[in-house]
Amino acid sequence: MKKKIMIRNTGKTLGVLAAATGLALLMDFLKVGNESVIMVFLLGVLFTAVLTSSRGWAIFVAVLSVMLFNFFFTVPLYTFLVYKPSDFTLLVFYLVTAIVAGTITSRLQSEIELSEKNEHTAVTLYKVSSAFLAESDEQGIISSGEKLLAENTGLKAKVFLGDQEPKTEEGTAVYDIGSTSGRIGRVLVSGGQPDELQDLIIRAVCSQMGTALEREKLVTEREEIRLAMEKERQRSMLLRSIGHDLRSPLTALSGAGSLLSDNYDRLTDAERQKLAKDVSEESVWLTDLVENIMNMTRINESHLLLNKEYEVIDDVVAEAVKHTERLFQGRSIQVDLPEEVLAAEMDGKLIAQVIVNLLENAARHAPADSSIRIQVRKEDQNIAVSVLDSGTGVPKEIRGRLFQKYVTQDTGIADGRKGLGLGLAICRAIVEAHGGTIRYDDNVPKGSVFTFTIPMEDSE
Repeated sequence: MKKKIMIRNTGKTLGVLAAATGLALLMDFLKVGNESVIMVFLLGVLFTAVLTSSRGWAIFVAVLSVMLFNFFFTVPLYTFLVYKPSDFTLLVFYLVTAIVAGTITSRLQSEIELSEKNEHTAVTLYKVSSAFLAESDEQGIISSGEKLLAENTGLKAKVFLGDQEPKTEEGTAVYDIGSTSGRIGRVLVSGGQPDELQDLIIRAVCSQMGTALEREKLVTEREEIRLAMEKERQRSMLLRSIGHDLRSPLTALSGAGSLLSDNYDRLTDAERQKLAKDVSEESVWLTDLVENIMNMTRINESHLLLNKEYEVIDDVVAEAVKHTERLFQGRSIQVDLPEEVLAAEMDGKLIAQVIVNLLENAARHAPADSSIRIQVRKEDQNIAVSVLDSGTGVPKEIRGRLFQKYVTQDTGIADGRKGLGLGLAICRAIVEAHGGTIRYDDNVPKGSVFTFTIPMEDSE
């Protein structure tokens, strides 16, 4: 490398010196004074300093140009003798001036090159520090580090994390990836021994990579802690809700059973029938409660399996209405079905559960003498089922959380006068598992409209 630089600088110096000598001879031919001619050699010294960035080459040209000027332009010509004191003084002053000018010029040139090098280094380090900001996983950080090293050093790099030890060979170098907790990996660099600048860039990349990897580790740990806390919070909420919601039906069952057992002979047939009916309704409620808990457990554990078959939506709606007849005593229920037969591939039992949950939600919040309406229609390539009631509706400020888990009227959400607040969340999970959507709208002039859709073509 140094030999190539030496040859290149020699060529530049000889070229400048030849050009200066030729121009000086031309000026002498045109009868230009020696003061102007010597300025040409001085410019040659300056050009040499700029082109080679070396004070040595500039001094060499200054000395050589003095000899050439003495040989070609001082009397006696074509000799290295000096007879006139004025010529001797001119040559001395020229030599001193040329040496000083060449030294200053070469130093300025070196400063400029150093400044450009520092600027390039600063830009490179900025790119290195900012490259890892957008990476959010371990593999992305490693890939970015290897790519940065290849682009900015021209060397091949391989990252080894943990206790992996890279195999070193001749022409390779190993750098540590460190963090506040110690060494977390190593980088194997191959393709030649790094120079000073390459070494600086490699160390900067290793430092930034260590910071990014540690940050990612902390983010992952924090997310795991957050999920664990959220899981514990939901578990506690579920247990509190179960304890709260089981208390009412169990108390009712216990009370009705005690009355029937202790006062059976004194009760009238109508009273006994009423108590038996209460026991039946509370038992059905407990069954639905357990079913919702089991459904949400399967959804949370990703065990919600769909047994899809082509089903006619009319039959599914009829099954749901039959299942909820107990809720509509004193109310009227209207079912609007389309003239055409609408069928889709679905899990009929789960879709019926969605309609049951929506009907139970409507029955609990609509006035006792109000009507509830089910409307089935075709929307584009989907079957749309709407449940409309004339209740109080849902306040605007809580609609964004309407389909979340463990949301009940106690917290301001209209998801059941009693219950775990799982009904609407289960509806959304089942509908989305079928590739459909569920939404809430106002029922003008009052009430709620819950609509879900399922595709008539298989979305899988």
